[in-house]
Amino acid sequence: MQKLLQSEAGKRMADDGAKTANTHAVLVAHFFGRFFDKEALSPQGDPMASLAQLLGILAAPSAFFVLLFRPFGMTGWSLVTLRHMFVSLSMLVMGFILVFEWDALFPDRRDYQILTPLPLKRLQMFTAKLMAIALLMSIFLVDVNLFGTLFWPGIESRGGLVDNWARHIFVVGSAGLFMALTVAVMRGALVVLFSGWLLRRLSVLLQTLLMGLFVLLLVVTPFIGMSTRMLVTSRHWILYCLPSVWFTGLYEWLSPATRNQAFREMGPGALQALGVVLLLFAVTYLPAYRLQVRRVVEAPEPSPSGPGFVRRTLDGLLNRFVLTGAVERAVFHFISETIARSPKHRLFLAMYGGLGAALAFFHFTVGRNGKLQLPLVLSFILVSGLRAAFNFPSELTANWLFQMTDAQIAKPCLRATRKWIVLCAIVPMFAAFAVMEFRYFPWRQAVYHLAYGLTLSVVILELLFLSYRKVPFTCSFYPGKVNLVGLLVIYVLGFTTYSEWMARLEVWMYGSVPATLIFYGTVATVLILLGIWRQTLLKETTNVNYEDIDEGSIHTLGLVIR
Repeated sequence: MQKLLQSEAGKRMADDGAKTANTHAVLVAHFFGRFFDKEALSPQGDPMASLAQLLGILAAPSAFFVLLFRPFGMTGWSLVTLRHMFVSLSMLVMGFILVFEWDALFPDRRDYQILTPLPLKRLQMFTAKLMAIALLMSIFLVDVNLFGTLFWPGIESRGGLVDNWARHIFVVGSAGLFMALTVAVMRGALVVLFSGWLLRRLSVLLQTLLMGLFVLLLVVTPFIGMSTRMLVTSRHWILYCLPSVWFTGLYEWLSPATRNQAFREMGPGALQALGVVLLLFAVTYLPAYRLQVRRVVEAPEPSPSGPGFVRRTLDGLLNRFVLTGAVERAVFHFISETIARSPKHRLFLAMYGGLGAALAFFHFTVGRNGKLQLPLVLSFILVSGLRAAFNFPSELTANWLFQMTDAQIAKPCLRATRKWIVLCAIVPMFAAFAVMEFRYFPWRQAVYHLAYGLTLSVVILELLFLSYRKVPFTCSFYPGKVNLVGLLVIYVLGFTTYSEWMARLEVWMYGSVPATLIFYGTVATVLILLGIWRQTLLKETTNVNYEDIDEGSIHTLGLVIR
């Protein structure tokens, strides 16, 4: 009898253990799936298409660089530069992922509304969330380093095959882990130290700044790698501010490529920095998790505050003198409010801002011609970035508010969109540039350059929005429909060629009244022709598009086929 009871108790314990393991797996899958939420994109789209594209793009650079530099027999500081490139790539990808999933590092109100009524312990939810984050980081860390690691022995042949693989995996993995934990520590420290509206404001600010900073570092990383020798030999202070150089020093410590003792001594420091950030993560994430749980469960949803006096005055002037009709006013202010309140759109625009900051840095270092090209480059990036951001919906399920009103008519919606870009994006950017223009150029040339840049920005606006038929942030977006690689090539070639030739044209025209008159006459003619073309297109399609459907898919008209 006693053996039977023991057997039954053992079976119950085994069943309970299996249920617990299954519950944990389901929770991990739930939290991991929340990283790729498709509800805000398109009811018919599969976010895994964009994820597959992203993983493919991230996997390509490591293989490309290894195969490119393999025939050159990299040694010495050249090998250090290549190592720095791989270390930086691993760190930046981890930084991008954690910043993009900034709010998903902790369960949100929706998670607790769904999960709290269930018989789940908070420890279960905590470990599942932690496992989901670890799984996300592991997937991207493996993806970005897989091919580079496989082909790395062709670059560095000293030692055995397994030793080369082990060193490379350890260094790039440690660097990626360091950056991911650093971002998580920043997020946790904000939750521990602040609360309420101050926490929300600081969290948004830090997330946006980090996204822009990582894009900036992505562009300047090759130049940092090529400058490593100069930084190390001169003991420059910036050397100690770059974690990517620390972990390159760790690589040097494990497998010396140079004879610089100071550089090798940075290796143990990188391990110490990793240990410190691991400790900080342990002492910030768990307390921050508990605080976030309490605030999410107990605190009500924050209600947005109304606009201040200055904002109300400006809105009143715009409504009276610039915006004609209720539809224009609704679309114009909807764009402003969405950009002010939508984290994903702020991050998207922050990426373009980081790219602009990197290009601004390079153009400032190449002299007078670079300063002439800078406003043209940044205006192109600004308008194209807004064009891309407008395609992503904010709250897709709420676009019925526009569909039930006069916003079905495209003309006033498109007018409001173009007016917003001019008044809230292009004009403020050139107003900020005016300080630099009058600082580096004579006032006549500065005024000429500002007018020239504003004119070309309006032309770019008309070209990029010629076939646009949407209210910004209200149309569904089909993931995977856009060829990201092809689009990147077009953008890079576009703004580089455009800025260079337009800067040359300005230099040629400056001081020549007939050439200037011909230029502005040509621009006016082009704008008129574009306006006629747009009106012709609007006659063919007068309604606004609220649903982006993949042309290759089967259209079910919203019907469920059983």
